This record gives sequence, C-alpha cells and structure tokens, in this order.
Amino acid sequence: MTTDAEKYTVRSVERAFTILEALKDNGEMRLIDVSRSTMINKGMAFKLLYTLCSKGYVEHDGETGKYRLGKTLFELGHAAGNQITERRGAHDILRSLVEKINETAHLAVLQGSDVLYLDKVESNASLRMVTAVGIRRPAYCTGTGKALLAGLTDDEVRRLMEGKPMRRFTPNTICDIDDLLAELALVRTRGYALDNEENEPGIMCVGAPVRNRDGVVVSAISVAGPTIRINRETVPQLANEVIKAAERISETLVCRS
Repeated sequence: MTTDAEKYTVRSVERAFTILEALKDNGEMRLIDVSRSTMINKGMAFKLLYTLCSKGYVEHDGETGKYRLGKTLFELGHAAGNQITERRGAHDILRSLVEKINETAHLAVLQGSDVLYLDKVESNASLRMVTAVGIRRPAYCTGTGKALLAGLTDDEVRRLMEGKPMRRFTPNTICDIDDLLAELALVRTRGYALDNEENEPGIMCVGAPVRNRDGVVVSAISVAGPTIRINRETVPQLANEVIKAAERISETLVCRS
C-alpha cells in the first residue's frame, strides 16, 4: 500500500533539502563531493545546485569550485526563529533570568533524539559556556534534553533512543538507557534536570520543562556555566529560579493559545 509520504513527496524537493543538509554538515563542498555525500548523481546534483544558487540558498565560489550555504538561508532562518511559538515571549524571560543569576540561559526543543537550541542569552561573566543558536546536542546528556525527555513516557524514550549510540563525552556521561530512565524519573520528581559535566568537562547545566496549556512539555530552558559557580551547593537555588522562569514561559504559551 502506498503511504502518504510516498504519494505526496516531491522527489526533487527532497533531494534539494538533502543537498542543503549536506552543506550544513560538511561546509564548503565540490560538486563531486556533494554527489557522493548525498548519493545523487552528478548531473542531477549540478541542476539542483544551480537552482539553489539562482535563489540565493547556495553560493558557488568560481575560484575554488566549491559550494556553500547562501545568505538567503540566514534570512529564512531568522524569520523562522521569530515565528517559532516557543520562542515568542521567552526571550525577555530568559534575559531577566540571566540578569538575576548571571549565567548563560538557553531555550531548546526536542528534534528526534537531539535538542535544538532556539534562543540564548549570554552571561557577562568572563568564564562562561560557549554555544550557539541553531546547533544540536544529544538530549541524553544535556540539561534541556533531560527536561524534554522527562516529558515522555519510558516507552517513548526507549523508542526514541533505539538504535542511537549513546556516546561518552565525559566520564560522567550516562551511556546506558536504563540509567537514563532512572535519571529521568528523578527529573520528574524534583522538577528540574541536571547535566553534571556530562556533555562538556567543567560545565554544569540546570534545565526545566516548558509546558503548553494541556500540560504537555513542548520546550525547555536551562542555565549553564562552569562548576566553580554551578555545583552541588548552588544548584538548589539556581534550579528554583530556572523552574520559576520556565513556569512564566509556560504561562505565556497559555495566554497565546
């Protein structure tokens, strides 16, 4: 039986997006490299790249012969960011949170088994976490990721992580699904998630869920910083502030719906 995906998917559009994703992951690429990476024959890859260049989504360097993402995508991404429901009203609350505790704050959503960072407000401290809006990180070893995963059932988490390697980034990284589920149970009980130097040595992160009017977790926020400032002694107070900020963002979602 033909599925909706098979029935309605436009193959050429799908291939164009595959090329854009390859350029996103690999940076500048030659035509032959695009073809090999995407498994799209060279002739078709050239036509798609030519079309994307004509619209400004891809740029071609005549001297090196390499292709790269175009500036039009930056405009598109900026516009998309402004239209994301979870981000509306959240930025001012994140900024207030940072002004109060002087640690970098993030807003993220779940994308598959990763978290995608939608917004960020920097701390003005000289020593702080370095991240960027638009990047992804594994959900199982980040504060926002655990806060988001805790909004799912154990069975949903198992299905989400099935076949996904749980890479060890630091000695503290949780790499076993049963250990992760035990951690998520703790997150649900106390109301906040903790990245205890699991993604990056020397960095701790405290995350809390943002819920829609139905109580469903739709995004998460976090504060992150060096362990000299975020540690077992300071976490309870920071967690209280993060939870309150997440609840305020949740309230804005209820008002907008």
